Amino acid sequence: MGMWMGMWMGMGIGMRILGWGWGLGSPVFSAPVAISNLHNLVKHNPGTVTQIRTDDDDRFESVYIALGCSVQAFIKYCRPTLIIDGGHLKGEFKGTMLLAVTMDGQNQIMLVAYVICKSECTETWSWFLRKLRECIGNVEDLTFISDRAPSIATSIANIFPHAHHGICGIHLYFNISAKFGSSDTIHVNDRVWEYLQNINPERWVRAHFPGNRYFLMTSNSANSINSMSRFARKMPILMLIEYFRATMQQWSFQKRNVAAEEKTTLTPWAETIIEANKNACNNWMVYPISNSRFEVKSSTHKSVIVDFQQRTCTCRRWQIDGLPCGHVIKVLTMNRYEDCSEFALKAYFTETLRKTYEESVNPLLSPSEWEIPDDLMIVKPSIMERHQSGRPRNTGRIPSQGERPIRQECSTCGHFGHMRNDCTGRGSGSGSGGRKKSTQKGIMTDEFASGSGSQNESVYPTFDFNNTFDLNCP
Repeated sequence: MGMWMGMWMGMGIGMRILGWGWGLGSPVFSAPVAISNLHNLVKHNPGTVTQIRTDDDDRFESVYIALGCSVQAFIKYCRPTLIIDGGHLKGEFKGTMLLAVTMDGQNQIMLVAYVICKSECTETWSWFLRKLRECIGNVEDLTFISDRAPSIATSIANIFPHAHHGICGIHLYFNISAKFGSSDTIHVNDRVWEYLQNINPERWVRAHFPGNRYFLMTSNSANSINSMSRFARKMPILMLIEYFRATMQQWSFQKRNVAAEEKTTLTPWAETIIEANKNACNNWMVYPISNSRFEVKSSTHKSVIVDFQQRTCTCRRWQIDGLPCGHVIKVLTMNRYEDCSEFALKAYFTETLRKTYEESVNPLLSPSEWEIPDDLMIVKPSIMERHQSGRPRNTGRIPSQGERPIRQECSTCGHFGHMRNDCTGRGSGSGSGGRKKSTQKGIMTDEFASGSGSQNESVYPTFDFNNTFDLNCP
């Protein structure tokens, strides 16, 4: 243990040297450096909002950061959905990072705002959402997606009383697994159904959700940011802030260039959804009712009504997803109307995607060239109330309640519970023969690491989310 602690302490000293002594809560914390850093971040990125909150003794409590380009892109060009979640810091400051992310028209992750604070509680979530509301204002039909933490639910109800709040399907799955026993496929019995009914179906069934979730049934996106920053969260706070700024700079540049080369009216992700809807409606029949209303019967003889004047379909997928459903596409095809883009949400247009990233994220100059504000506020280091004993865990995230750990499988004998170096049956086992390990993957995938991936719920145990969360949807 002594060797590991010596290595860990040495690594901490090295990070402080590389970070110029940045680190709210560290022994070498310098308030002027921290405040000057945030001041210059705002100066070089117009519209950016930062604020440090202190306690009655002027000790650090939390810091809020929202890049101006991300806030404006969310307000003007993205679907009105925010996925919020928290993650633990791993450095000397044992705090928490609170995130608010959204998805662009290509279903790519975009970080809107975040807070670094001492702990995750109702007070810190309320302060975060209060600052967020000051930035985005009153967004019509705003939807939040999160886990079932009471502190989040209370804060949303108080700060955004007119917003909709849906819960993450993955967290709900793990909650059920913890309460009723885990299995790769949940069989809904009377006990499970009673438990789900008590949660309120409006929070987790998409067909009953009062707002629009736009394909977003989990908080996967925020968890992906947590996983991507698992090493950065071991750094001092200001290095973590610079990490997110640099990441947003890179993402903005890459996505801007990719969007500039797209030739389709809708984004490639939206085109893929529409193409799948087209393939599903080949054998459906259309019966006109009026010039704007049509009856569509599927191969199972289910009948729905498409109303182009009201822009509605009784299957509700057109309204819920913002993209033409198969019934709408079938009517358009029958009338030899091939272009479906006119009936899609503006957020899915390629031109909208270009505007989302038209503003750059700018770097900071060298500290010797920073502008030093005249009114430096007093910020003392936070008192360290949380201490981590022994060698720190090298984990990217803290598992949800009911989530099962990855099972160790020996590549020599093929049995679980030990690795090859500890195997006692060498030479006698049949071996795994190169077969794929049966492990439960985490939240993060390589596609997410670049920020360019869309939500991919196949990384979780077998569970049909579409059927579960669209119980009453034809």
